[in-house]
Order: sequence, then C-alpha cells, then structure tokens
Amino acid sequence: MTEKALEVEKNPIREILALRDYRLFWGAQLLITLIQGISRFAFVWLALEISTSATVVALLGLSLGIPGLLFSLPAGAAADRLDKQKIIIYISLLGVFFLGMTSVLIQYDIINLPLALVVAFGTGSAISILIPVLQAMIPQLVPADRLMSAVGLQNMGQGGATILGALIGGGAIKLFGLAAAFGLFAIIMLLGSILIWFVKLSTSLSATNIESKQDNSLVNDIAIGLKYVALHPQLRILISIGILMGFGIGSYSLLLPEIAKNELLLDSFETSSLLAFFSTGMIITSVFIATKSNISRKGLIFAIAANCFGPGLIIIGFLSNYLLILTVMIIWGGCGGVMLTMQRTLLYNYTAEHMQGRVFALFSLVLHGFLPIAAIFIGISRIWLNPTNTLIVIGTIALIGILVITTRASSLRQGI
Repeated sequence: MTEKALEVEKNPIREILALRDYRLFWGAQLLITLIQGISRFAFVWLALEISTSATVVALLGLSLGIPGLLFSLPAGAAADRLDKQKIIIYISLLGVFFLGMTSVLIQYDIINLPLALVVAFGTGSAISILIPVLQAMIPQLVPADRLMSAVGLQNMGQGGATILGALIGGGAIKLFGLAAAFGLFAIIMLLGSILIWFVKLSTSLSATNIESKQDNSLVNDIAIGLKYVALHPQLRILISIGILMGFGIGSYSLLLPEIAKNELLLDSFETSSLLAFFSTGMIITSVFIATKSNISRKGLIFAIAANCFGPGLIIIGFLSNYLLILTVMIIWGGCGGVMLTMQRTLLYNYTAEHMQGRVFALFSLVLHGFLPIAAIFIGISRIWLNPTNTLIVIGTIALIGILVITTRASSLRQGI
C-alpha cells in the first residue's frame, strides 16, 4: 500500500464518518442545534415585532434562557442513568409542539407578550435538556483515540447549523412571514428526532453509575457531579471560563438583532448573515482540527483562543460598517472554533466516563443557561447605555475575566 493510501486510510474524518451511527447522530444534532440558533434569533425578532421596547427583548431572553438554569443539570444527571436516545426523541417532540404552537398563534393573530413568553419558555426548555444529552452521547459513538476529531466535527456541525439557522431563520421570516417560518422550524426539529431514532449506541458505557445505584435521588446525582467538578482544578478552570463565555454569548445573541435592526437598519436576512459569517470561521478551524489525529498542548491552544472572545465583542460594538463587521465575524468565528473544540476535548479528557453527562450538563448550563442573567444585565444597563455600548462593556468584562483566569491556570496551559 502506498504512503498516500495509508494517509487516506488513517484520515480521522474519513474514519469517523464511516461509522453509520455517528453519521445519523451528526445529522440529528445538526437539525436540533439548528433550532437552537434559529429560536434565539426568531424569538427576539418576534419580540421586536410585538414591541420595540428593550424590556420586551429582555423578557423573551429570560423565557428562552431560564430553562437552561432549571433543566440543564437534571438533564445531565438523567443522561448518566437513563436511555439518552429516548430522552432526545421525547424531548425533541416536545420542542416540535411548542414551535408549532407558536406558528398557530401568530397565524391567527392571537400572539401577545404573555403567550410569546410561554412558547419561548417551552422551546427553551426542550433545547436546554437536549444539548447536554447530545454532548454526552459522543463517547458511545466513536473510539477514544478519535474523540478530538469527533468533537471537531461536532463543532463543524454546530457551526453549520448556526449558518443554516441564521439563513433559514432570517430568510424564512423575510420570505414567508413569522407564522410559516415557525411551522418550518417545527418540521426541522421533527426530522432531527426521526434521525436519532435509528442510532444504535454502544453498550460499553453503563447508563447507570455506582452512585445512582446507591441513591436514586436525581438531586443527589447532581450534587455528586458538582462536587466532582469542584475537586478537579482543570474542570473548575474550564467551567469558570465557560461562565464568562456564556454571559458574553447570551448578551451578544440578544443585542445583535437589536443593534442590526435599530442602529444599522438591516433586515432579518442581513442580520442573520452576520451569524452565518461567524459560523463560517468556526467551521473552517473546526474542520482543520478534525483532520488532525492528535494535537499537543491543547490547554495552551485553548487559552490563546479564549482570549480572543472578549476583544471580538468589543470590536463589534465599536464598528458601524456592515462589511467590516462581516470580516471581523469570520475571524472571530475562527477563534471560536478552536476555543470550543479544545474546551470540549479537554472536558472529555479530564472527566470519567460515568460523570460525563453531569459535567457536560454543567458546561451547557454555563454556556447556554446564562441567557437570563445576560437579559437582566442588559435590561439594567439599557437604562444608561445604548445597545452597542452595552456590548462593549460586556466584552470588557469577558476580556479581563478570561485573561486573569488563563494567566493563572498554568496546569491547564501545560496539560494534554
């Protein structure tokens, strides 16, 4: 066999995509995370249609984000003891119901702020449960030596979902209106649940760990997971940085549509294109990492990429030229792809198999569940600041916080 043939044979992406169940999982995750990106954009846009008040946007952000605070940790504990596949199927169908209900309410002109808050809360609840369970499934689908590549492909899928979500979300709203758009979103989520139905998970990892056998309390399982993270310095560092990232991402997702619509005077499709450019950068770096069999000094690479997060928010806040913002978004997205791939790979490497559901639930909580905290912060800040200045302040907080943590985290920078 030639050297070139051996290289192709050992290509990590080819090896992983040759696995039928990973392909099905990847497609299902793509569709479900597509809805995650769509829902934040679409519900904020719906809020702006109901009222131009910043309070309405903050309230919709709270309704989407509070479920992350309430359900992420229980979902992770359940994933460590129950059938992950069934959890995903049933909960995604719940998401289909709420998205479809939103479409009906808009179509018959029944929608108002209280009803919008209810359907946003229901959709956010489904997503907050699904994300940590999906992340905990990966070790049951790929060999251990291909985990980093699988995470890279997962990030690529999430980046692709954000691109498609932004384009489908903004484009569908512009072309068909809000009612038909939400109906389309419900169909997309239904397709995701159908794909996950056909996935066959490895039984090498026990769904029920030792602690769960001793005590069936879900609260006890959550407490064990939190204690596990607290006792492992590398996990504490990764989760601490995740808190700052989650606060920044939540703020950015709420402020960007308002900045684009009211200050840059962009339509829904132009606004969604900003998210698409960010995701393009993420896909490029995620695919590059996925092609590598192994990368040393993952902790150092993560620390460098993480320190691009805050400056990205600050620069976007200062810019007013659409083309310049698009350029920054693709560069910032490239850093984001490196940061998230390394962060998730490190979390897998530092976490015992039977604890991964709970650890990734906590990671999902801090990364996605800080939306309501961001919404409250934005609501208070808007008393004195406009949206762009609020984004700059949040970027500065992220910049200082991540810089302090990474410069002090020598064990992480030198690790794996």
